[in-house]
Amino acid sequence: MASRKCLAVTAMRKVAAIPNSVPKHPPDEKRVPMVLCNAGYYGTLAAMRSLGRIGVPIVTVDTGILSPGGYSRYSSCHLKSPSLDSADWSEWLLAIGRDGPRRAIYATSDTVSYALAERCEEFGSMFDLYQPDLNTMMSILDKGLLHKHAQAVGMDTPETWLPETADEAEKIVREVGGRLVVKPRSQLSVRSGAKGLLIDASGTNGRAVYDDLLKQVGHGNRFVKRFPEATMPMLQRYHPEAMKQIYSLSGFRDASGEHVVMRAAIKILQRPRELGVGLCFDEAEVIPALAEQTVRLCERIGYYGAFELEFIVVDGRMLLIDFNGRLYNQLAYDIARGMDLPRMVYAGATRQPEELARLVQAGSRCSGSVPRIFCNSFGLSLMIAAQRIFRTMSLEEANRWRRWRKDADERCVDSIRDADDPVPALVDGAGQVWKSIRYSRSFVREMSRKNVHAVASLGAGI
Repeated sequence: MASRKCLAVTAMRKVAAIPNSVPKHPPDEKRVPMVLCNAGYYGTLAAMRSLGRIGVPIVTVDTGILSPGGYSRYSSCHLKSPSLDSADWSEWLLAIGRDGPRRAIYATSDTVSYALAERCEEFGSMFDLYQPDLNTMMSILDKGLLHKHAQAVGMDTPETWLPETADEAEKIVREVGGRLVVKPRSQLSVRSGAKGLLIDASGTNGRAVYDDLLKQVGHGNRFVKRFPEATMPMLQRYHPEAMKQIYSLSGFRDASGEHVVMRAAIKILQRPRELGVGLCFDEAEVIPALAEQTVRLCERIGYYGAFELEFIVVDGRMLLIDFNGRLYNQLAYDIARGMDLPRMVYAGATRQPEELARLVQAGSRCSGSVPRIFCNSFGLSLMIAAQRIFRTMSLEEANRWRRWRKDADERCVDSIRDADDPVPALVDGAGQVWKSIRYSRSFVREMSRKNVHAVASLGAGI
């Protein structure tokens, strides 16, 4: 039976409350508890540690019991939920809200963001939210709409085509040529978790690619039924610069638009190499013109809260490829650099305007004179070892990455390692190895090719 610190769980609910066996950081009973889903994601873990260290009781939620965040000392209780894309997930979360004291919640993934926005009034009656409405979130979650809004405020985007039929896709592929990325307009529409496909137009049947991607659509989920247009595949010009340099602009904007703060970084290594989750980041300067455009974009679509925008750097041009309106992978990096986004969204959700203004002001100050790096150290070591075995990474490059990590040891922010909270790193390392074995075909295919055509994420913590 779950401890009293855990949420009450009724017999009708298909979930177990799992008391952690690790020592707890003593929560402050006067603070509003925070519910954080996707406990296997690195951004969720960073938020847990940030809020837990000031005494906020944390309830973690995930579909499995082996999620690293569930083993953090800052998790007061871990709940096993139904699949996030299942029809009854929102009902399950609403049932959680009806029990016990009022709690705060913030989006940790696109799925959670959509669920909170779709039924914002219902969730708002039971939870403390800091959540834009559905129209705003669809302007982000549907990349076709996102690109139109971005272009309207002067942002550059890669060449993009939105075919509505397989015949139209075939014609576009044949006429535009070159290397293209084929991906869903919204990641919420696919059930496989695939990011997309990288194709060479000269040897590709556009109709077949279009049809194959449509087959991955989860036709039973609520998102697809409500927004069928977002299931359509989109074609985008592929730029090889994405392998080496993606500019990340992250930050926070409050609901009034008066308080804004930003940080920048360069994603220099990702997995898979061509399109994937960031393993290594370096610091970068915030580009004033891009920051101004970002503010205008947020104003145009009505967005407030934490965000991360990603840009491919091509011949000095910054091409927008994504907008994450939620917590994100390298969140711990920004917290270490003085921009504590979890505490900002918590202050916003729990109606603490003075505290929110103070946090934004503190985050606006210089993060220090010593440049920092961000790295998933275990993931980097695993990737180097595997690619050396398959001879898809030269010894020179392998040594360069090892030196990069070693030389910055004292100033490295790790995505999961934390001396004050060591258990999640052990669970995550075991999980990465297990996934490499369980999905061995995909792992071998990814690591044995320099250019991977099937783009999917094996690592945790998007």
